[in-house]
Amino acid sequence: MKTADELTPDQVKANAKEWYRRQVEVSRMALGAAWEAHLEWIEEYLKQEVKERLIARGWRFKA
Repeated sequence: MKTADELTPDQVKANAKEWYRRQVEVSRMALGAAWEAHLEWIEEYLKQEVKERLIARGWRFKA
């Protein structure tokens, strides 16, 4: 298995998308019927979490 520094940008993006997908699914299962009421803020929170993790790894985003 490659270390985080050995991954290509496309692999990092794929890993980030998979992490996001898993977190959405975990949140959906945890919230059950209340999922729809919380969907918007949970998705925004998880997107920000992915962005902060990528920034911590040296990625830069356009303003």
